[in-house]
Amino acid sequence: MSFPTSGPGRGAAPSRGITLVLIALTALGPLSTDLYLPSLPTMGRDLGADAATAQLTLTGYMWGLALAQLVYGPVSDALGRRPVLIAGMAVQVVASVLCLYSATIDQLVMARVLQGAGACAGAVIGRALVRDLFPPERAGSVFASITSATALAPMVAPMIGGQIEVLFGWRGNFAALGVIGILLIASAVTILPEPITNRDLSRIRPVAILRAMGELLHDRRFVGLGICTCSAFGALFAWVSNSSVLLIEGYGIRPERFGLYFGLAVAGYVAGAGIGGRLVMRLGSLRLLTIGLCLMATGGLVMLAQTLTGTDTALGVTAGAAFLLAGAGFALPQAFTAAILPYPHMAGTASALIGSTQMTTGGIVAAATAPLADGTPIPIAGTILVLAAIALTANRLLVHRPNRSV
Repeated sequence: MSFPTSGPGRGAAPSRGITLVLIALTALGPLSTDLYLPSLPTMGRDLGADAATAQLTLTGYMWGLALAQLVYGPVSDALGRRPVLIAGMAVQVVASVLCLYSATIDQLVMARVLQGAGACAGAVIGRALVRDLFPPERAGSVFASITSATALAPMVAPMIGGQIEVLFGWRGNFAALGVIGILLIASAVTILPEPITNRDLSRIRPVAILRAMGELLHDRRFVGLGICTCSAFGALFAWVSNSSVLLIEGYGIRPERFGLYFGLAVAGYVAGAGIGGRLVMRLGSLRLLTIGLCLMATGGLVMLAQTLTGTDTALGVTAGAAFLLAGAGFALPQAFTAAILPYPHMAGTASALIGSTQMTTGGIVAAATAPLADGTPIPIAGTILVLAAIALTANRLLVHRPNRSV
């Protein structure tokens, strides 16, 4: 299948500054998720909330992040990328100020929902801009570079957030997020081009939005890529959401050393995305997607085999997780690339639909696997293998067609 290589914003190679802004926009989501995690206990005590209630600030943010994407994508297709991006970042800044001055945990949870709803504009429109500004032969590499760089956010954000809390208290993290939002608004105004030249208000009518989503959902290839993306992200989240309980309570790793093990696994994602970005022009997105899904299954098998043979250790299980995350690093950027490229007229809608279902799947997997925790890798490994099998089946039956390549 061939895709158009021309369009708004594609006349000249995008600058390195544009790529850096796109990286920052997509990194805002994970940064906002993890920056304040070291402050959760202090924040809960200060606001008179128990640990479970304090965790709602994270859950609320994730739901805001997931649901608002369905608005930003179609609206940015109709009105243009920059104005919608700036509006979303403005919401994020206002929400950060509300978080900063929250007097109760209920106020903070609601402010975090609003913060997620604003921050997700960066991810949705950032992905759409890759499709708008880069030719197909480079888009997969750019996606891989962006996801590789943004994968560093969960590694460094808690360390930065911990230092901010020491210096300024837990509210300082939300002040920092507000400042970042202001800087991103300034970058969008001064650096990012506007690829949408023909605005069409009729496309933001509910009927038009539903029609566009219906067109996407009637394309079995898009659905297959969506299943691959959701499965890969769900498998990744099975590890991320359960790793602390497994390593600290199951294997007795001290909390202060947990970050080292978690960082080793995340390094697998960075490596997978980086290598995939270099290989995509030689092998193509769909081939890299298949390789990534197989690596994910390998990670689950490594965990399961160690457990069944009684040779499992914290380091060995983390090595299996590194295989899993390396596979996700291969698969996720290429699945996004292949899903969005065929739809230049509604890249924002395609980005939003994939992103929203991906985040929702991650939340469902996290909630479903938490009660299964038994101190062994079996629940995580089983979840990974089931999701990998679903993704490989969808990849074979829905994505790969004769004479279609990316």
